[in-house]
Formats: sequence, structure tokens, C-alpha cells
Amino acid sequence: MKPPGAWKDFFDRMLSEKGGGKKRKASNFTTPFNGERYRCILADSSGGQVITMRKLMRSIPRVDKDLGLDWNAIRPLLEGSGLTIFAGQMSSGKSTTMISAIEQLGRKRGNLGTVEDPIEVEFQGGGVIQREVGTHVDSFAEAIRDFVRQYRNTIMVGEIRDPETADAAVLAASLGHSVVGTLHADSAIDIPTRMASLLDPKLARILPSVLRGLWWQHVYRRGDGKSKPLPIYESLYVTNSVRQIIADGPEKLPQLMNEMVSQKRVSMAQSATAWVSKNQATREELRQWLETRGRINDSQLDYVR
Repeated sequence: MKPPGAWKDFFDRMLSEKGGGKKRKASNFTTPFNGERYRCILADSSGGQVITMRKLMRSIPRVDKDLGLDWNAIRPLLEGSGLTIFAGQMSSGKSTTMISAIEQLGRKRGNLGTVEDPIEVEFQGGGVIQREVGTHVDSFAEAIRDFVRQYRNTIMVGEIRDPETADAAVLAASLGHSVVGTLHADSAIDIPTRMASLLDPKLARILPSVLRGLWWQHVYRRGDGKSKPLPIYESLYVTNSVRQIIADGPEKLPQLMNEMVSQKRVSMAQSATAWVSKNQATREELRQWLETRGRINDSQLDYVR
């Protein structure tokens, strides 16, 4: 139980520490409070300074038992060297899934280097270097280059959000490292186009050869505010045929859906409608959700309506 006035005292302290005596439009930071760690954004507004806080994880959740995801679908996407991307929109849980998957690899991941903004949770055990942008290193790209020089087997990138980071990630993967990162994208099929748009043209040409796995997810939240969020996902292991489709250009990317079928992987629509059979969501809810994403076809309409 927080003592009376604790929130105000915390806010006043953050305002003093992060303002630095000079009014700033926004400040992004992590801080401990009342036994928890929080990611905070202190920002100016028409009504004065406001703070937004998100509680960070205490420990790493388990892929199957805690997140409700299929470890057997994720594991092949992380084996060997190359680039694996966990994608989704904001607050989709992609970072949590990525962290959980890397933790579940255990010794198979080798020595690990992570660069995050902020550090979400601490990995336990030896052979781990974790760096926070703005605290330990100036940028994601700088940390990736350092990890390459340090011979980190696995490099985890909290977010691939700018050209410099994308270039560094692809280069590291091309040098034989296992690189795992998150990216904002609308579907698994959208990942190659989104990634290529950030890359230098020369590196965009080698992207198909370094890609290893694509994972996209969304967390469906029902409007009642009580139900547990439902994970919806799709994935693709990057085979030679997948590489060829990606190399052939954006107009060929819809063919990746056929590759999902041949790999017997769950599509976005199949993942979503599975919750109907488990009585966790209604047909109408998920029908509307899929229609807004253009991911429902005639063979699925009877099942979802």
C-alpha cells in the first residue's frame, strides 16, 4: 500500500531530477518506485507537466504457460545464424515474446548482448551484456557494432526503428551472428517490405539471404476490461523458396501465405478464430477484427460469422 502523498512526492522528485532546472518538452526514462520498475515519459502539456508510467516485468514469462504461445512454432525461427524479426503494432507484446523466446533458448543462444530502450528485464546467468540506450550507449546501432566486435553469439535489438539500426542489424546477421529484433509491421507478410524501407539499397538486396524467421503478433483486448488479452499471431520460417519470393519484390509477397500453408503454420485468421472454438471470444468480434485487416476469405466466413 502506497503511503498518502507518495505519488505526489514521486512526481515532484521526477520533475526535479529529470527537468534538470530547465523545462523540457519530454523526457523518457526508467526508475524504481515502491518495489517495482517503471518506464516513464514526463511530458509538457497545456495543463502542465504530466507523467505516463508503464510497469516493467519482474521476471521473464514462459512462452507456453504464461504467454499462451506455441514454443514449437517459435523455436525453429531462432536456430542458427541470421535475422529473426518479431513484429506487431505498439502494445502488441512483441518485445515480451522476443525476450521470453531468447530466455527459453537457454544455453543454445550462446553469449548474449542486448540493447534496449529501456532494459525491460534482467536476464539471469553468465555470458550476458545488457545495455540501455541513453544510459550505457548512445544508439542501438552503436551497441550492435560493439557486440559484433565482442563476438556476441546472439544480439537482441529492442527496436529496429531507424535506418542506422536496420543497417547494423543486417550487417551483423550477414557476419554469422544470431540477431533478434522487433519491428512495427501490420502482418508477417508486411515485415520484409517494412524492413527493406529502412535499409540502404545495397543492404536491402541482401536482406532475403540473412532473414531467418518472421513472427507477427497482436494482443486482442475485449472491451469489458476484465477478460484476459488473447494473443493472435502468425509466423514463417525463411526457406530458400521464401527468400526467392521476397527477392522478387513486394508484388510477390502475398505468395508467402502459401508458404505458411506448406509449412503448416498458423495464419493470423486461424489464430484469431481458434479463440472462438475455445469460447474466449465471439465470432462477430473476431470477424470485424479480421475484416479491418483484410485477412478473412470466403472459406473462413462460415466459421467466423
